[in-house]
Amino acid sequence: MTITPATIYVVDDDSSFRVAIARLLRTAGYRVMVYESGRQLLANPPRTETGCVLLDMRMPDLDGLDVQERLNEIGSGLPILFLTGHGSVETSVQAIKAGAEDVLTKPILKSTLLEAIERAARCRGRTERRSKSTSQIRTAPATRSSAEPAGGLDARFAEVMDAAPVMIWVSGPDKQCIWFNRPWLTFTGRDMQQELGNGWSEGVHQEDFDRCLETYVSHFDARKEFRMEYRLRRHDRTYRWIDDTGIPRYARDGSFLGYIGSCTDIHEYRETQSELRRRLLEISRLTRRADAAAIASLFAHELNQPLAAILSNIESAELDVEGSSAPVGVKEILSDIRRDSLRASQIIRHMQNLLRSGEPEIQKIDLNDVVGLVHEILKPHAAEAGVEMKTHPSQSMLAVRVDPTWLQQVVLNLALNAMDATMKDRPGQRRVVMETRQVDRSKAGFSVSDTGTGIPAHQLSSIFEPFASKRGGSGLGLSTSRGIVEAFGGRIWATNKAGGGAVFQFTLPLLGA
Repeated sequence: MTITPATIYVVDDDSSFRVAIARLLRTAGYRVMVYESGRQLLANPPRTETGCVLLDMRMPDLDGLDVQERLNEIGSGLPILFLTGHGSVETSVQAIKAGAEDVLTKPILKSTLLEAIERAARCRGRTERRSKSTSQIRTAPATRSSAEPAGGLDARFAEVMDAAPVMIWVSGPDKQCIWFNRPWLTFTGRDMQQELGNGWSEGVHQEDFDRCLETYVSHFDARKEFRMEYRLRRHDRTYRWIDDTGIPRYARDGSFLGYIGSCTDIHEYRETQSELRRRLLEISRLTRRADAAAIASLFAHELNQPLAAILSNIESAELDVEGSSAPVGVKEILSDIRRDSLRASQIIRHMQNLLRSGEPEIQKIDLNDVVGLVHEILKPHAAEAGVEMKTHPSQSMLAVRVDPTWLQQVVLNLALNAMDATMKDRPGQRRVVMETRQVDRSKAGFSVSDTGTGIPAHQLSSIFEPFASKRGGSGLGLSTSRGIVEAFGGRIWATNKAGGGAVFQFTLPLLGA
């Protein structure tokens, strides 16, 4: 008795791929029919009862989903396996919901392809039953496992998504989550009922909750794709950093169904990045120490020497006028010169401190004082560059525990960047404003805004990454600044102003809050 081999129908617009895949399948013992388009297949639809259809997802004229829909309409019982080089969770969901057995991403290993074909053959009976009516899969029992989702998601979808290497969630049009795959439930150590609705949010770290919720709600309302990172509690009660991407999902008729999201554990990556920032900070300190010694020596010699002479002359002049009949105004002028000379010497010492390296010296300081000192340092440089530099200090003391030299470096770097950003403005329109304020009851805040052209939107999320800056420097300034702020328990970020220009901000914990 001769057994007729199963027939595999290969539909792909790439000729080289068709030839290669057909050769592979024939070697494995299958009968193969190849088509260069979906219309060619539909002109002579499959009649055999054994085998499957390998269908390319993206093709000119009719795409794979359209071909699948027409095969369902004509009653083809063959299981369908999608092939795609542009895979996404959303397209996979659409294909599975429409009755496909699996979605395979190119390039495909021989073992993966043959296993998928064999699995599709075993599932053929279930596929035929599902293709008769999709209306029956829209009702879910009150108690669901991960294999029994609601919201128009069928058991086959759950089976495929449960095997995915990432955590997946699905929400309905009311923002409530209606399903989680097995990797998610395994990660959290909770059952489906605990996670449904808003239950999943119980596992989000308290410090990330507001930001996470704001991102989710704002993008949901705008029907926009989003991506966010937050800490999620694992089954062992430890928190792990998660990278969560959500995309809106729609029915074939265009109606909005909700969102589907995929999450990956990036905790080790975040830890590595944190260590990298620490190392970059150390490199920055070592570089400054190596390059700045000669500069600091020259700087001190060239400025402190004439200041010392000025101070000596002031003291001699004060002795000459002491007890004399010199006008009172002369004595006041000499006193003012002495005060300004001493203030200049103090600024020079602080500048030298900025150039020094060493271990952090944590102490209580007023953030207002740090910003005021940087303003004094930069004010002459800003005036020379035609930049109007203003400060708006907080009316109350903003006590923080930091290394003052490190924090001065952050404020100085952000202020210099803001000045650089205004260089394309016309003279008289270049403005930089530094502001300090109290943020809620627990944080001290700093911001510096400029009138420049702002930050390109695609750079906003990576502006603090190493080497991301393109202003002509090393690219480590903002990364180092983030490392310093985060080392003291703070957070730093950047935004664009509606009227043009950028705002860089950071917050630090208030002492005693």
